[in-house]
Amino acid sequence: MRIAVVTTSFPRHEDDPSGHFVEADALRLAREGHDVHVVAPGGSPFEPPKRRGALTIHRAGGGSLFAWPGALARARELPFRALAAGPFALGVRARLRALAGIERFVAHWVVPSAWPLLIGVDGPLTAVAHGADVRLLVAAPSPLRERVVSDLLARGAEVHFAAAHARSALLDRLPYGLGARLAERSHVRPPELDVPDVSDRSRALRSELALATDERLVVVCARLVPSKRVELAVMAARAPGLRLVVVGDGPERKNLEALAIELGPRVRFVGAVARRDALAWIGAADVLVHPSALEAAPSAVREARLLGVPVVACDAGDVSAWARDDAFIQVVAADADALRAAIDAHASGPRSASNSSTT
Repeated sequence: MRIAVVTTSFPRHEDDPSGHFVEADALRLAREGHDVHVVAPGGSPFEPPKRRGALTIHRAGGGSLFAWPGALARARELPFRALAAGPFALGVRARLRALAGIERFVAHWVVPSAWPLLIGVDGPLTAVAHGADVRLLVAAPSPLRERVVSDLLARGAEVHFAAAHARSALLDRLPYGLGARLAERSHVRPPELDVPDVSDRSRALRSELALATDERLVVVCARLVPSKRVELAVMAARAPGLRLVVVGDGPERKNLEALAIELGPRVRFVGAVARRDALAWIGAADVLVHPSALEAAPSAVREARLLGVPVVACDAGDVSAWARDDAFIQVVAADADALRAAIDAHASGPRSASNSSTT
C-alpha cells in the first residue's frame, strides 16, 4: 500500500530531536511492506524528495515555525515565525498533488495535519492525536472544537490518541452525541519508540563524569520550555550527593543556567544532542526526573523504563496510570522537596525494565 504521512514534526538530520516517534511510526509502516512517503516541514517544496532508509521524505517548507523546541515556543520567541504556517500548508498541498496513487493518509497531530490540511483529500485517513493538539482543541471555543471533530468524522477518519488522558479530556468537552461518535472511531495507542542498545555509550558517559562513590546521577531530558518545569529538578539537585545533567534546549535555558549557577559543575547542560546520545544519557542515569506539567504519553518516561532506569515524575498525561502498573515510576507533587525525597528512594535501588503497560 502507498501511504502518505503528513506531520508537523520530523527529524531533519541525525542530531535533530524533533518527531523521532513519528519517524518510528513511519518505519513501522515500512516494515509492514508499505511504500511510505513522509510530507514534513523544512527545506523547500520545490526540492526533489529524498530517500532515508525505507522512507521517502518530501519537505514542504515552514521550517522557521515547525522545528525544535516546538511551534508554540518558536512563535512566542519570534512572533513573525507564525507566518510560515501558510507557506507550509501550501507546500503540503503541492507535495500531495505530486504524489500519485496514495491509498491511505496518516496525519500526525490532529491540528493542523489532519484538520484542515487533509480534510479535502480523498482516501482513508488516520489522525494521530498527541498532546499539544488535543490541549489546543480542549481550550478552543466549542463551535471550533466541534467543527474540527465533526469534519474529521464526516471525512471517515479514525483517531489514534497517544494517551488515554488526552482522549478523555477531549471527549469530556464534546456534546454527548458527537463524543459518542468519536469514541467509536478512536482508540488509545502510545507512539512507536525505537530504543537501540546504548549501554556502552551510557557507561562511557558515567565514566566521563567521574562520579564519586556516594554521588547519584539524575537526568532530565526535555524541551526547555516553562511547562516542563525543569527548575524543580535544578532545585532538587541542591541536595548533597546529587549530580544533574539536563538534556535538551529551548527558550528557558538561560534562566535555568542562572538558577543552577551556584551548584557549579554539579549541574551540566548538554543541549539538544543526537537522539542516540540523549538515550545514552537517560541510560546512564540513576534516576530520570520528569517534572512536566503538560503531557500525553511522554517519550522520555517510556524510554527510561525501556532502558531500566527508574523515573520520578509529576502527574501529567498517562504517567499516573503507568505508575499503577510499574513500581519504578513514582509520581510526586510538583515540589522540589518531594522530588528530592523520591530521588533518594529510587536512586539506590535496583533497576528493572518496564512492563508492557508503557510500551
